[in-house]
Amino acid sequence: MKKNYEQVFKRNPENGKILIEVSLNDYLEFFHEWDNAVFKKRDMHPELAAFLEECSQDIPLKEELEIQFYLETGAPDPRQEETIRTSYRNFYNALIFWEKKEVKRIVAGSGILLLIALTLLLLYTVLSGKETDTVVSSVLMESLLIGGWVLTWEAFHGIAIDIIQPFKRRKAMRRFLHAAVSFRYADR
Repeated sequence: MKKNYEQVFKRNPENGKILIEVSLNDYLEFFHEWDNAVFKKRDMHPELAAFLEECSQDIPLKEELEIQFYLETGAPDPRQEETIRTSYRNFYNALIFWEKKEVKRIVAGSGILLLIALTLLLLYTVLSGKETDTVVSSVLMESLLIGGWVLTWEAFHGIAIDIIQPFKRRKAMRRFLHAAVSFRYADR
């Protein structure tokens, strides 16, 4: 039985990669129309990036991709093709960079929470030997204990659970970064 994604997407018989085909009227349609940067540094059109991401969600991460741009008109222009490949790689390199920063932020935040939690628990341990004869001191002691455990849980949650999503996104972005980019033309 064929897998669902293989009914929707073709496989390139030459290299075995799953093809995501994108139709463009011309080379400029690849780029974001509001970005006035130099061509090699221009952003990919956000709708194109969203389309590619949506398509790739149906394809298992173990499968390699090939992005094939189909141009309606015009003759092949190797310079324009290379500009698009460079811009494509720059776009996904930037996304991977931001995911790495997100992982660092989660790790640093969890480290700070764990440090505060250990401080509260240590303070509770030191002060617990003293008798607490007032309600206020009893409440403060319990607050140290509860706060220490809650912050410990938050630190654990960040490292064990919150960090999973950036790792998954980074893996998906790496697959796009390593995807082959090819061009096909209407008159060929």
